[in-house]
Formats: sequence, C-alpha cells, structure tokens
Amino acid sequence: MLFSLTACQEAMDATDGPDEVLAFDPIAMGHGGSVRDTIEVVLRSQAALDEALEKVTPLGDIPEVDFEQYMVALIAIPTESGGYIVEVQSVERTGEEIMINYVFNVPAQDCITLQALSLPHQIVKIRRAEGNVTFEQERKRYLCGM
Repeated sequence: MLFSLTACQEAMDATDGPDEVLAFDPIAMGHGGSVRDTIEVVLRSQAALDEALEKVTPLGDIPEVDFEQYMVALIAIPTESGGYIVEVQSVERTGEEIMINYVFNVPAQDCITLQALSLPHQIVKIRRAEGNVTFEQERKRYLCGM
C-alpha cells in the first residue's frame, strides 16, 4: 500500500516582516530613578535626553550621542522589588512604523531580591529613522536555581 501525506501550509507573503532591521547599541542601564510610571520614549535631541536623564539613574556615564545620525530609546518600568531587567531585543521599521521589541525579565519565586521600589531601565542608541515609534513588551520569568 502506498500512502501520501500532505500538510496544509499557510502561504507566506514575501512582504511579511519588517522592511528593515535598525541597528542599536545599549548605552546604559540601571535600577534607580524618580518616577513611578512606565517610560517608553524615543529621544531625538540632546535636550530631550538630558530631560529624560533627570528621571532615571543609569549606572555609569552616558556616552555622547550624535543626534544627526542616531536617536535614543529609553524604557523604564517601576517595580516593587529588585531583580527585574529591561532588555531591548530588536528595532524594526515597516513603512512609517518603527517597532522597538523588548523583554521585561521578571525574577521567579525562587529568587532572593531586594524588597524596595526599583526602576529597571535600559537606554539604547538606534540609527536615526523617521516614523511613528511603538514599543512591544514580552514578559519572561527567569529562575535563580535556588
């Protein structure tokens, strides 16, 4: 006997996915700050960056940014304890839309964390592009192995 197996497969459109993946470099991170609201913002000038840096306390110095070639994204999420980490994964442009995808790493119950208000944040430098910017968060829980 001869059997033939076939599978249904959804046709993929060649236009699916981003038009362009934009290069980015992390330039700072930290866990301190003075705001209690989530910040997801793209900054296109030194003045805007200076104003944003009044709200967060990055570890170390922020390198100089050439705002004619780059823009800066700041993501900060207030938490009730330590151990949380914000990490940008990709920056993609589709048409006039720019999507910044990031992971919000959450400590599992087996982690020992500092019980104090925290503001985990990451600042990244992105090749300058014009368009409407949106952010997409993926929440991942990590184990500490205790």
